[in-house]
Amino acid sequence: MNRKLIFAGFEWIAILLLVWLVLREEIFTPGSSTPEQAHRLSESGFHYGPSKIVRKVMVPYDKHRVIFLGTYKDWFSADTIVKKKGGWVAGGGVAGIKIDRDKALSYSWEGNSVSPSLMIYKFFGYVSDDRVATVELLMTDKETGKLVPMREGIMDDRMFLFLWESKQGSSTWQAIRGLDKEGNVLYEQNLN
Repeated sequence: MNRKLIFAGFEWIAILLLVWLVLREEIFTPGSSTPEQAHRLSESGFHYGPSKIVRKVMVPYDKHRVIFLGTYKDWFSADTIVKKKGGWVAGGGVAGIKIDRDKALSYSWEGNSVSPSLMIYKFFGYVSDDRVATVELLMTDKETGKLVPMREGIMDDRMFLFLWESKQGSSTWQAIRGLDKEGNVLYEQNLN
């Protein structure tokens, strides 16, 4: 074979390997310079909103994730924005969930795998009943069998958000509850 052909073949292999590496490692992810800008682009790309951002939540266990709780007409959303090497990009949850005014609260959830065994979860919603002062998410830890409650007080924005990391399949959800100021259960929805 001709040396020029061999050299050209190696050049093409090197170029293809470089392109594969850039795509695999997301080196040039076209992201936004701020989480807010990425959130607006995420909504625009999904043809939803623009929502009214009622709360910006920095994820406590991952400094590269921000969640925007928002409302738009009769809908609510919890849009996750993730920081990658190229800037802030959409991470899921931009779609709105319709508020059911006939129920005390409307909710949704999302889980994302961050490794073969670790999941991050987001359980969020909107409270329609003004008497509900606290929302409680009840889960059972599969290893211990103990009931694990998560609680959040309802603020003026009427939204709630529970965030946690866990091993896949390490807990099961039992119920979502709406409690009044005295801790009495006003609403309960079984989740298992």
